Amino acid sequence: MSWQLYSLTFRLKSPLHIGFHKVMHLFRTRPYVLAKPFWGALTAKLTRQLGLTDYEKIGEFLKKAMRFGYFYPSVEDKVFIPCYTEEGLKFGDLAQIDFEKRFLSSFASTSIESDSLTAEEGMLHEVEFLSPYTMGGKPVFLKGLLWVSDFSEEKLSIDFEDDDFLISHDGIQIKFSGLVNTLQVGGERKYGFGLLKLDNKKGINKVDTPKNLKDLGFNGTWEYDGEDIILELKKNEALWSHAYNSDLKIKGSLEPIVGRDWSDRGAGRKLSSYGLCWAPGSVLIEEATFKITQDFGLWERQ
Repeated sequence: MSWQLYSLTFRLKSPLHIGFHKVMHLFRTRPYVLAKPFWGALTAKLTRQLGLTDYEKIGEFLKKAMRFGYFYPSVEDKVFIPCYTEEGLKFGDLAQIDFEKRFLSSFASTSIESDSLTAEEGMLHEVEFLSPYTMGGKPVFLKGLLWVSDFSEEKLSIDFEDDDFLISHDGIQIKFSGLVNTLQVGGERKYGFGLLKLDNKKGINKVDTPKNLKDLGFNGTWEYDGEDIILELKKNEALWSHAYNSDLKIKGSLEPIVGRDWSDRGAGRKLSSYGLCWAPGSVLIEEATFKITQDFGLWERQ
């Protein structure tokens, strides 16, 4: 099995809400896209384009064939990845408060009682989102990494083609760049949130060399070993994915990672916990090697 790295860049075309936590009536967003929402959007669209209804089968195939990175805001080729510093949490060269002023906004809404045409008690809520434009009016992009293997299973397979690749099922071939030309990810999608469009110039970029990820805006170097993608980060470099809480010597923030998965009752009916993980931005006190797991891009210490 061989692996190929692709750099993906999307133009954010509408507000984006990636659920984080709730403070009073405010539903906060993460300022980046985790692997699972991207995988979910990819699974849903690919299943429909193949003319299938077995979303679980397609989703499991993508988890085996791909290893996912997170997608971070990017403006004018600068990627804003979190990092804990002596001055506090920063995104790129921006302090957290400056980043949030520039990139985040919110809207409030409430339910109306039909009889009195007044707001229903306790129904006011406010949703925070990553804006498609910065406070200064510059368009916002999302940049991330995707590793793809020449994997095949039953009637499903992946074949590399020049700078792109094909996903095939029973004679039907879907070009990846066409599949992800537009995607909708995250929450509040029925209100038009989360619309992504592949950037015309830098949308999908096959990365042949080097295996140092610095040129792409991310920390570390990578290689593959059979079914595994291996990342090596140096001392004082920050994580850009969640990492399982093992014997890491690290300083940063711990978060419980919980999600909804498939069950016999359907999609999203099973509550799954991946335990406490170190959040993106946490800084290594010593160099460490990680494996990108099939658990939606979570890292595991090697």
